[in-house]
Amino acid sequence: MFAKPRKCWTALALLLAAASNTFAGTGAALSEYNVSATEQNRLAIDGRKITQIIPKQKGALTYVKDLANGVLYFTFADPDAAQGTESLFVVDDHNDTYQLLLQPRRMPSANIVVPAVGGGEVRRNQPISARTSSYQSAIKSLLEEMVAAHDDQDAQSSAAVTPVNQMVPLWQEAQLTLELRYTEDDLVGEQYRLTNVSTGDMVIAEQELYRKGVLAIVIDQQTLAPGDSTAVYVVRGRTDHE
Repeated sequence: MFAKPRKCWTALALLLAAASNTFAGTGAALSEYNVSATEQNRLAIDGRKITQIIPKQKGALTYVKDLANGVLYFTFADPDAAQGTESLFVVDDHNDTYQLLLQPRRMPSANIVVPAVGGGEVRRNQPISARTSSYQSAIKSLLEEMVAAHDDQDAQSSAAVTPVNQMVPLWQEAQLTLELRYTEDDLVGEQYRLTNVSTGDMVIAEQELYRKGVLAIVIDQQTLAPGDSTAVYVVRGRTDHE
């Protein structure tokens, strides 16, 4: 049985993420990122060097500065006590300040790359259109359409919907089925069902499901007991042959 979907626009915080747990941040804005609660994470500012770190809660993070490259490696001082969100202020060598919200999760190390304030590419391998507000609005709208259709089969969708029902290889502990595909303009939305087929609880982070071309992901329920399932919504760029 699927859990009630959470607000799909929370996935936009992960917009333009890549398959290697690399996240694009937003300079001079309050941004939230999933990071590993137990492993070392990396933080960098694109094209600049980090000069100062100010955690909101003193002693919450253990970190090491790479002075030569201006990047930060950090872990939570007490992984077992890492709960909620840790706020972090970062200052770069241009004296610009960034505020980040770090969400500790049981996941592999995260690599956060924050675009510098005042310009610069978000990610050099992403199309310019992927960084425009209209493109982001289109991604958000498609996510909302998929979630609404999951809740109400009579909901109207502007996208072309194709049933698929195809198994997709993932992990030994999980079964992933591509149920529906939504096609609209230069975007493709995919609705999956992910089932925990292991004997223990499973914690899923969005970035674990990223692959090349994916723009946003929403997971209804990120913690699954054995036998439980959750809906997963993916928006990616449309390829030439689609």
